Amino acid sequence: MGRTFPKPRLRRAALRRGRDVVLPLLAALAACAHRPVSRPGLDVHVPEHPAVVAPGPEVPERVAALAGAWEGAWSGGSPSVLVVLRLGAEDARVLLANDSHADRGRIPWHTWARARVLSAPGPRLEWAQDGGASFSFVLDEEGRHLRGAYRGDGESEEVVMKRRPVEMIPASQVPRPFVCPSLEETLRRIEAERDPAARRSLVDALVARARAAGTPLVGPGTRSGLGCATFLYRGEAREVALAGDMTGWSAEKEYLERVEGTDLFFLSREFPLDTRLDYKLLPDGKWMLDPLNPRTMTGGYGPNSELAMPRYVAPGEVERDPAVPRGSVEALALESRRPGHARRASVYLPPGYAAGDRRLPVLYLHDGQDWLDYAKLDVILDNLIARDAIPPVIAVLVPPVDRRAEYSMTPEFEAFFVEEVVPAVDARYRTRRSPESRTVGGISAGGVAALSLALRHPEVFGKCIAQSTASWGKLEALRDLVRSSPGRPSAVYLDVGRFEGEFAGSDLVRFSRGLRDDLAARGVEVRYQEVNEGHSWGNWRARMRDALPFVLGRPAP
Repeated sequence: MGRTFPKPRLRRAALRRGRDVVLPLLAALAACAHRPVSRPGLDVHVPEHPAVVAPGPEVPERVAALAGAWEGAWSGGSPSVLVVLRLGAEDARVLLANDSHADRGRIPWHTWARARVLSAPGPRLEWAQDGGASFSFVLDEEGRHLRGAYRGDGESEEVVMKRRPVEMIPASQVPRPFVCPSLEETLRRIEAERDPAARRSLVDALVARARAAGTPLVGPGTRSGLGCATFLYRGEAREVALAGDMTGWSAEKEYLERVEGTDLFFLSREFPLDTRLDYKLLPDGKWMLDPLNPRTMTGGYGPNSELAMPRYVAPGEVERDPAVPRGSVEALALESRRPGHARRASVYLPPGYAAGDRRLPVLYLHDGQDWLDYAKLDVILDNLIARDAIPPVIAVLVPPVDRRAEYSMTPEFEAFFVEEVVPAVDARYRTRRSPESRTVGGISAGGVAALSLALRHPEVFGKCIAQSTASWGKLEALRDLVRSSPGRPSAVYLDVGRFEGEFAGSDLVRFSRGLRDDLAARGVEVRYQEVNEGHSWGNWRARMRDALPFVLGRPAP
């Protein structure tokens, strides 16, 4: 589990003169970098992006007119900007962004995509998104406008776009490529070597060094508090993309640069020194672990390669200590009178539970089995209890049957949880039955489900844990619920990774800060954290050492 993909936030020609106009336009884009905006344009949040590249001679003039940037408003009201970053004869790299941070009713969304380029019957761009949504943009006969269409999730939208004023684009461009200072001399030496055998020998030496140390190769950054990491890939490929926490898991945003005259690709990025991130490489679109990196982190989509900067400290509580008493995990069948809701949960019981008689607080977590498989929650609880960081606790790990439907603030699922799950647990185990003794929690979309339960049913759940809160188009509805719900939990723990600023097109950092402020304004006690990590079980499991003492308190003397 873990990663969720919210649907796009959409609500219900170009210069027939060809390259003689398109190329000066793109030159102007590069020339006026960081120039203040002097012409009006739609207020759309456009994330940092590479410079727009002029189409090459292989692109027909009529098709080349697609290049540049376009803006318009979808039929449902969302303002939008389309940036054609690199236009080829058959495909194009594009960035589509919708909505503004100034609109409190809509959360900005964007996507990086590779579009097909078609020339007949008219120049157009087409691509499909995860989940089956599709986009198409067609240049009109006069070459002045792009006519766009969106289809997906039973909805459709249309838009007519005009050219974006050039001053609106460069302020967010990022200069590329960047080379880590510690590796710059080595790469320049390889590039400058004209003898093929000698160049190959230099590449062999760098790859051997990378294999011994493990990639990314890390050295000093250009500023205090930052380190510089270089990702390497060697092999025959037309292109190699980087996808991971640092790209919002987009496979179309970051590409490694080829060292001229070699089969070596590199990408240098700077990160805070305590950063930990998941990633994969994509040579010619094929997802794979970094072959030069032995470190991995497993999640719901399988193992990922792991970047750990020098000051990252791994969570020791996820490692089993033979001297620490072990709790037990047993299965609990959850029956339901609601069709399709029955399931089997896992229940953690602390050490000594069978021989004791005390009633205990209960922790309910969505994405049940994942907490054992990827987070080692039983090990974490054993260690935290042994250290007297938390009191003994019962943990009920409830898996989803239909994750997308159930974790979308669905009243039927919440009724099942409140009316059937909680009573079944109370009937079987020695539980404390006050709201203050019940915590509901979740990660990603499970965080939405947990917060919705705690807000709508504070008489059942007095406390909540929500990590990297994300959803399929429900973030705005969750903010509305926080502001309008008549009830509220007494305490909420929130956290988010600073590299979730563009997760699946949404800024989860900005959203989480707003959520924190809204909850605090309602009188909820909030513990909030931002860490230099991403949307990953490696992040969520490490935060339990902070979240659980906050919601459970310390053991009574």
